[in-house]
Amino acid sequence: MQLVFDTRGHCCDLALHPVSESTANRMRDLGAAAYKEKYVNWWRKGNTATCGMRLDGDLLLRISLDGKPVNFDKSALLKDYVEIRRRMYLESKANHLCVLGYDNEPCGCIWKWNEVTAFDPAKLSYQVQKWDRIMGEPDYYILDNVLYDGRFADEHSWCESKGFDLIAPIVIDLDEVRREVAAGR
Repeated sequence: MQLVFDTRGHCCDLALHPVSESTANRMRDLGAAAYKEKYVNWWRKGNTATCGMRLDGDLLLRISLDGKPVNFDKSALLKDYVEIRRRMYLESKANHLCVLGYDNEPCGCIWKWNEVTAFDPAKLSYQVQKWDRIMGEPDYYILDNVLYDGRFADEHSWCESKGFDLIAPIVIDLDEVRREVAAGR
């Protein structure tokens, strides 16, 4: 049997990078026009990047086994998540972080597993990132990937993309974050 995990909502492609003071100032000055600059091609590279579905009120989720809907507990999506925090680079020499990308592309993402003998919702696991401290918005979760019984999907596809708007770069002053941490906030 084929298990299908089907989502419709907003796709995100965000990256967080340490940047120099001059790059931070340039990002602030340029705003969304920064994406036209050649040196910004690095925005999708690095270890703190994500591309997934935004877990917000607009997200529609459907799970089916051989085309027949199955029930599952949506709250399990947020059981385990990785928090992407402004504090990640506090021990480094970096003085600024910059977020680039988009988070509003209407689209869908589908994961499919073949040869599933029976559906057990407890066998679903989710790779979710929490970006709320970075994005300055509470409950900012992104679903990166879905596994079933410890297996990555046999097929994974994006569909129904309808375009997106790049966010204005978000520049985070790490010295300010360091002062907040020192003050116990």
